[in-house]
Amino acid sequence: MTTDSLFDLTGLNALVTGSSRGIGRAIADRFVQHGARVIISSRKLEACEATAADINRRRGRPDAAVPIAANVSRREDLVDLYAKSAAALGKIDILVCNAAIHPYVGPAMGTSDEAMRKVIDANIMGNHWLIQQALPGMLERGFGRIVLIASIAGHFGSDKFYSYSMTKAADMQMARALAVEHGRNGIRVNTIAPGTVLTDMARNMTENEEFMAQEMRRNTVQRLGEPDEIAGVAVMLCSPAGAYVNGQVINVDGGYTISF
Repeated sequence: MTTDSLFDLTGLNALVTGSSRGIGRAIADRFVQHGARVIISSRKLEACEATAADINRRRGRPDAAVPIAANVSRREDLVDLYAKSAAALGKIDILVCNAAIHPYVGPAMGTSDEAMRKVIDANIMGNHWLIQQALPGMLERGFGRIVLIASIAGHFGSDKFYSYSMTKAADMQMARALAVEHGRNGIRVNTIAPGTVLTDMARNMTENEEFMAQEMRRNTVQRLGEPDEIAGVAVMLCSPAGAYVNGQVINVDGGYTISF
């Protein structure tokens, strides 16, 4: 294997949820750069179409990114998403479960049943439902790469991120269980756990002076992450470079989790 081929995704097809912006968009963009075709998916079709058009234009690969809208909180949407994705690209080799919500910041006692259900459906059940759609084809072909985008919040207790951190810890365990079950079948399942990354979703934290002061006390590189820095790890895990990595949680956090 040459160095040039180590991160090559040519001939592979990927489905990336929550990919019209932020971390998901960066992952989809880099997948296209490295040779894959990618389904761009989020709730709003207009946003998916705009992102796909921009990636295709900048990378000079017409039709490499294909827009398909879906709500990851609805099982029927995900069944439809996978069917349309497979029809558009022929097969799905890579699944990146990136879409997630974080609707409530506060203690456990303040978490309503409605808020808890929304977070569980989007952050856990949505991944579970979509993986169930993708696995049969991967098993038939003897090859598949599944990446769950979690968060370092899944490692810690918190008095503010009760429901969100709980679901991200569940995603880590989901990946471990699937890795044990399907590693022998040519499928690799891993989790990326970002620290605080400069995205719209994190804006309520990054614009909070108290939070940022705490962040910088433990961040060993003294800055926040960029979406592209998560994308690089996703490319590695889905390319030949990551073929021997299975069931792992890779923290991409500026060293936050090692600093006490």
